Amino acid sequence: MPRNIYDDILRDARVKLTEMFNNNFREQGFFGQKWVATKVSKVNKRGAGSILIVTGAMRRSIRSMVQGMAVVFTSNLPYTALHNEGGNFSVTVRAHSRTNRKTGNTTTVSSHTRRMSMPQRQFIGDHEKVQQALGDIVYKNLQEFSQRLADNFNRR
Repeated sequence: MPRNIYDDILRDARVKLTEMFNNNFREQGFFGQKWVATKVSKVNKRGAGSILIVTGAMRRSIRSMVQGMAVVFTSNLPYTALHNEGGNFSVTVRAHSRTNRKTGNTTTVSSHTRRMSMPQRQFIGDHEKVQQALGDIVYKNLQEFSQRLADNFNRR
């Protein structure tokens, strides 16, 4: 059965884009545009300075697949899109006690919601380098396809 050029292009694109987006984690930015660090993200549990990689769970959760005529990237973790796109969100702070260091007085803080803002730390998405890689993949596959056609024609 002859190979389908679309399947070849999509398969090669999935592999290349997965490699490129994974490299964004290594480079700590989106194709050269460095991520913004926060106080929490500057140091992970092992003491190394790595943004977005504390346990590696988010990086490992990203899956790529071919669906129809597209390469789709997904994650089962709810915070992956928030980090990739940035945005505002609410966090519920549980009721707790707070002790004043100077006086030693303890006060009870009621449960409340806190509005927080997450800076965009994009690692997946469209970029000039992505477009260039896709163009190279299409060109290479078209060259191989036309060579196969010529070979088949010459065999007759």
